[in-house]
Amino acid sequence: MNDHRHQGRTSAGTTGIDPGEHRVLADPSRVAVLQTLRRSDRPMDVREIAGVVELHANTVRSHLSLLTDRGLVVAAPEVRDRPGRPRTLYTPADNDEQRDYRMLAEALVAHLSAIEDDRGEAALRAGRAQGERLVDSRGPLPPVGADAARAAVTDLLRETGFRPRPSPDGIHIDLHHCPFRELAEAAPDVVCGVHLGMMRGALERMRAPVEAVRLRPFATPGHCVAELRERGEDGPPEG
Repeated sequence: MNDHRHQGRTSAGTTGIDPGEHRVLADPSRVAVLQTLRRSDRPMDVREIAGVVELHANTVRSHLSLLTDRGLVVAAPEVRDRPGRPRTLYTPADNDEQRDYRMLAEALVAHLSAIEDDRGEAALRAGRAQGERLVDSRGPLPPVGADAARAAVTDLLRETGFRPRPSPDGIHIDLHHCPFRELAEAAPDVVCGVHLGMMRGALERMRAPVEAVRLRPFATPGHCVAELRERGEDGPPEG
């Protein structure tokens, strides 16, 4: 089997655009399968993955086949000392989470950049779905208060690769060290739209009394600003 993991790299060692990989990762359900494996602390079989992502086992099997072909997932027979056919177990091929997230971001930018309509709105929807999934992956949560919601969103941004610094009054979060700076400079409506949508989806899923109003890219050199407010205050959220 060919190893696709290094296709699309430039001579400088940075990750280039691999259209085949982007097509594989353009499906949200397929990304959910991949993320489930990356969050797991052990190999998983098809039925276990299907139970987490709430898809039919045959659908998961199809997603895994494509992910394996692209070198993103490794399949291996279960080692067992009892009779019976061993299960096929799946593990992620690359444990470097920072590179993985950047790869997914590049895939999303490439995919949404081909949309002739409002790609910014499409990015918001994609980010919102991701935020909802991230909250769901932590298990059922009761409605949270404003302070807990701001802390949870700050943690999500930190896990994404930012160095977030919330203001004492809770009105905004300064985002330093953007892990996708080059991508954001080239397509801010997509990259920043995904992150704004992620915050909105997470806050809505937590049933928080706080909402993300907007994300100002490069408010000053080197950092962006996410603006928050209590729900019900005047003015609709900005896209």
